[in-house]
Amino acid sequence: MKQPTKADVLSRLQRGESFVGENLANIDFSGASLVSINLIAADLSNAVLTKADLTDANFNDANLSNANFLGAVMKRAFLVGADLTNANFEGADLEGAFLSGTVLSGTNFRGANLRHATIGAPYWAVPDPFGSLTSFENANLEEAIFGETVMKGVILLGAKLNGAYLYEVDLSEAVYKSADLEGAVTKKAFQESIWD
Repeated sequence: MKQPTKADVLSRLQRGESFVGENLANIDFSGASLVSINLIAADLSNAVLTKADLTDANFNDANLSNANFLGAVMKRAFLVGADLTNANFEGADLEGAFLSGTVLSGTNFRGANLRHATIGAPYWAVPDPFGSLTSFENANLEEAIFGETVMKGVILLGAKLNGAYLYEVDLSEAVYKSADLEGAVTKKAFQESIWD
């Protein structure tokens, strides 16, 4: 089946169609309004969605590896079980998004807004020695919920974690300073920062 173009997708979206399981790899949706789009199990690897409006979008079980969401608006988006390997969410607005069970490996959330997001039991995959770590540097994680997990290969330096729920989170393999955890709900036994 022929891969749809950006124009095809926008036209079909206006008719209320979904894109479940479709191949949208490498497509450029820069600046597009894709509010409430259904992309369950779709392939958006290497897609460009910079500054797109993806409010209430559904990316559950989608392949978002190497996709670029720089500055995208993704409030309340569903990314449950999605593959976010090397995806770029720098400066994106993911307030209230659901990222439970996602694959996080070299994922860039620098400066992103994840306030009230649910990041439950993600799969943290540490990249090869030349890959990037998953970064939440300077991200807003206020009142975010992290499920029971061991944060492997994660950078939290400068992140705002006031009111974040980290009670059953093992931070022994994460990079952070104690000051980054001020105001977070944590279990003290797991706080052994390598930067203290």
